[in-house]
Order: sequence, then structure tokens, then C-alpha cells
Amino acid sequence: FLGSFIGTAVGDALGAPFEGYYRVGLDEIETVAERLPVLTYTDDTHMMLGVAESLLRCQGFDGEDMARTFVRNYEDEPYRGYGPGPPRIFRMIRDGVPWDEAAGRLYHGGSFGNGSAMRVAPVGVFYRDNPETLRDVACASSQITHAHPLGKEGAALQAYAIALATVRSPSSDLDRAEFLSRL
Repeated sequence: FLGSFIGTAVGDALGAPFEGYYRVGLDEIETVAERLPVLTYTDDTHMMLGVAESLLRCQGFDGEDMARTFVRNYEDEPYRGYGPGPPRIFRMIRDGVPWDEAAGRLYHGGSFGNGSAMRVAPVGVFYRDNPETLRDVACASSQITHAHPLGKEGAALQAYAIALATVRSPSSDLDRAEFLSRL
């Protein structure tokens, strides 16, 4: 389980210098990794930690708690590379807009970006044995910042992939075709 969190954080930190690039070669990533004295994680990992905090504190999904956790974490560390949308959503929530309405108001139908998929690893781990609840929670947790159906479905797919990865035997070889067919 911890591997999904560490993998997300390391991938985030290694990928941060390339955000917005269309394609990056492994040699470019290795060069950056060798030159950076310290890897720093971004808003993606920061929000993933918020998802985990809220799920553990509430022993399940509580949208209000998760949204307030995002707000509090952002206010504590606003330098994590948040784009322009989330801080505006967080201010709206802090000012009383319901957590499940703020993103839709800001983006008129909701952002369909990948931000909620980037932070969803804890949902995949927490609900790994309950695919229906996993999907519902992935979509609901996405609603806080990415209310468009495409953003929600991307988060649900990512959470399910993480759930599948966490329940498979670590000693077995990964059959990619079979894994993809289960998604």
C-alpha cells in the first residue's frame, strides 16, 4: 500500500520539471534527477496526502472533511505549484460555497483535467475490495476540484488501477493485457 503513495510522490517529484511537456525521454528524466540535490513534490502529492488524511480521519469518505483538508493544507503550503483554479475553489469553500458545488461554479460544468486522478491513490488503496464504492468515492472526491464527468471518470479509472495493483501478488509477473482488460 505504501508503495502506491511513494510511487506517486516520486513520480510527481521527478515529473514536476516536465509539467506541460508533450513527451519526455527517460534520459531527460535521469539527467534532471542526477542534477537536482533534492526532489520536491507538488500540489498533486500534497492533495494526495490530503485525501489519505481525510479517509483515515473519517474512516471513509466525507466530502466536507476532504474539502476542508485541501483548504487547510493549501493554506499551510501554498508554494506547492497549485494552478490558478484550486486556490480559487478553496477560497470559495472557505467562504461557504458547498464543497460539491464550487468547482462547477468556477468552471461551468467542471474542469476535466487530470488533477483528481493525480491524487486518487488513497481511494484505490482504501476501497480496493469494494469496486462500486471505490468508483463512487473517486468520483465524489474528484467533484471537489474537477466536476466534469471526464475528470471524474479519469480519477475512477486510476483508482481502480491502483486497487488492482495492490491486490495482486507481488511475486507474480504482470500480464499487461489481462490487467488492462480488467480496467
